Amino acid sequence: MQRVLERVAWAYVAAGLLAALAVPFLNSTERAGLTLIVMVFFLPACVVAHKHHGFPGWFIASALSVGGLYLFSALLLEVSASSAMELATSAIDLIANGIIVALLAWGVSQRRGRFTAGDILDGLVMGLGGWLVAWIMLVQPYLDLNGGSNANVVLNAAYLPMATPLIALAGGLVLSGLARRPATWLFVVAVIANVSGDALYGTFEVGIASAWSDTLASALYLIAFTSTGAALLHPTSPELIGKAESHRRLKLPSRLTATGLILTVPITLMALVESTSGADRLVRACSVLLLLGLVSLRLAQATRSHLHAQEELIESARTDALTGLPNRTAMLELAAQHMDKSRGNVTCPSVILIDIDRFKNTNDSLGHEAGDEAIRVLAGRLSLVADKLGVHLGRPSGDEFLVLDTTSTTTGEALANADAFHKAFKAPVSLDAGVMFLTASIGVATRPTDRATAPSDLFRHADIAMYRAKDAGRNCVALYHDTMQQRLTQRMQIETALHSALDNQEMRLYHQPIVDTTSGRVAGFEALIRWQRSDGTMMSPAEFIPVAEETGIITSLGSWALLEALTQLTTWREDGIVSDSATMSVNVSVRQLSDPAFCDIVEEALSRSGLPAHLLWLEVTETMMIENPEVARNTLQRIHSTGVRIALDDFGTGYSSLSLLQQFPIQRLKIDRAFVSGIADNANDRSLVRSIIAMAGALGLDIVGEGVETVQQLKVLRQLGADKAQGYLISHPVPAEAMRSTIAALESLSQWEAFGDVLGDRPDRPTRIS
Repeated sequence: MQRVLERVAWAYVAAGLLAALAVPFLNSTERAGLTLIVMVFFLPACVVAHKHHGFPGWFIASALSVGGLYLFSALLLEVSASSAMELATSAIDLIANGIIVALLAWGVSQRRGRFTAGDILDGLVMGLGGWLVAWIMLVQPYLDLNGGSNANVVLNAAYLPMATPLIALAGGLVLSGLARRPATWLFVVAVIANVSGDALYGTFEVGIASAWSDTLASALYLIAFTSTGAALLHPTSPELIGKAESHRRLKLPSRLTATGLILTVPITLMALVESTSGADRLVRACSVLLLLGLVSLRLAQATRSHLHAQEELIESARTDALTGLPNRTAMLELAAQHMDKSRGNVTCPSVILIDIDRFKNTNDSLGHEAGDEAIRVLAGRLSLVADKLGVHLGRPSGDEFLVLDTTSTTTGEALANADAFHKAFKAPVSLDAGVMFLTASIGVATRPTDRATAPSDLFRHADIAMYRAKDAGRNCVALYHDTMQQRLTQRMQIETALHSALDNQEMRLYHQPIVDTTSGRVAGFEALIRWQRSDGTMMSPAEFIPVAEETGIITSLGSWALLEALTQLTTWREDGIVSDSATMSVNVSVRQLSDPAFCDIVEEALSRSGLPAHLLWLEVTETMMIENPEVARNTLQRIHSTGVRIALDDFGTGYSSLSLLQQFPIQRLKIDRAFVSGIADNANDRSLVRSIIAMAGALGLDIVGEGVETVQQLKVLRQLGADKAQGYLISHPVPAEAMRSTIAALESLSQWEAFGDVLGDRPDRPTRIS
């Protein structure tokens, strides 16, 4: 269909050119007949534009009325060539031109937006300039020749002032969008042909030009109508009324320059063509005065628009577009003003930085539109709190809000205000996509009393405190103190050193045995990363693992640990240090679980080490599965399908939801050391562990008790039916080279059966995965 319409459109253009070439060889009656034929073919083009291209019905009706008016005026002239009839046809043609101006104006406004006061004033200036040219070149010479007034002359002279805004609007149609398609150019050609025809017809009517002007005008009118029909038919015609995705609008200096050039023509004509009568001088004077008045209004409006644009630009540079709140720049300026005023008085200016926890998950799961809606809802809620407290609220970045508290006199008051903002997150956030619960980590920094502090430093301190709140588990308030800065500096040093730790072979794997509580044999090992710095000092995993997680280095670190652990177990098996059934447990981070390549990394490590998949346990935590359940589920199910087994680490300290055990392919629970440590003398801990073991037995899951440090703890675990145990009682984590002696020492303890007699008999349990 699109190809057919395109061909028909170009056929219209060709037919119009042929009709225009035929005009000089036809008499007036034949010309009227040819015009009628063209108008008949214009009708289906309008229907197609309405039905297939989405042009509104009133637009099509207006376009048809223009054609009808032109055809009617042509037929009137065939009926009679009297002065009255010529006057009527001129009036009809002028009405048609007015409709064309209105249609063009609507089309341009659709493409680039509504017309401004400047656009209207520019059109009036151009129209008045065109009228002055028409008076000097057409009307006044005719009046001088005929010695009197003539309404037909005035009507025909009006074509020229109407032509100037028509040309301007046609140019606006081209400039209103970067994509200049065939339909746009065809419409512009139609406008130019129509304007040129009007100008020639006007000169002929007033007797200034010869009959050839009338003939050429008729030819141009035919081209105008066929080009308009082609534009409406062409498949690109919807762009004529569609909103331009990007548009070019003449800048103010360019528009003023164009207006100045338009004024140059009538002023030059006034200087070159001498006035011939008092009436001529009066018309010229009135026209010039009105023109100057319009130009003055345009300059005033342009100046006002320019100043308004500057104010908007300054305001937009200081305001967050989504919420309308002050941005970081504005808040810094405001802080500087208040801190200067507060010097020497009792106030204690403070900055409260509010960061929405895990907001990226909201954007990823619900989409950025829902995220923006949530930000707006929270902005309104926090604004109410800010108004109540008399403090200033801003939004420096995507998921953060910033509060400048200039009312507090003590640190306690600043913390109380921060707590008020924290409470604003307790209520759920209702969105179009559903109801969601959001929490926030808040950092508070107050201006020190013993030294000068710049606003930017105060903001930075609040940022440090906010990250401390994140480290503390999120959804809390943290107050900045100088030790945090020291900790941040240390953290940055760790981050820098971590980037080269693997390349410098500073990372080590230590292994902690996991033993069977019945036989005492070593059932497997847990691989634990240690960092031996270049100076020989050992860094605790509690210090560098969170940094590695945050920076993403944990991905490469985890990949190395996985391959190293599996390779080490293979070596022990080949050397006869461990049995063929011994397993290796490796911890997995959130970053690794979210990595699309993680499954391939696991399979490659198994392939390179030559270890059977069922001997690998990957240990995950409940938090990982809660933060991004869909990704975690897909990743773990794919890994499980290879034969690798999944263990749930630190069970009991997180959400401990039974749904996790149903939704995810979990085959082992590791009871957290927090419960094992109290199992011997705390009835509540013992009851909880008994419940966990009973549940695991019912589900056929393997159980490992972590952090066993006393014989009594091991005894209770065995009595309750735990399969396996690990902890300092059994062995500390040791380097790979010490594993042979470690296993030998464990075996020497044994007489494990005798040890079992001390511990007590183990109750019967259902068969489990081993």
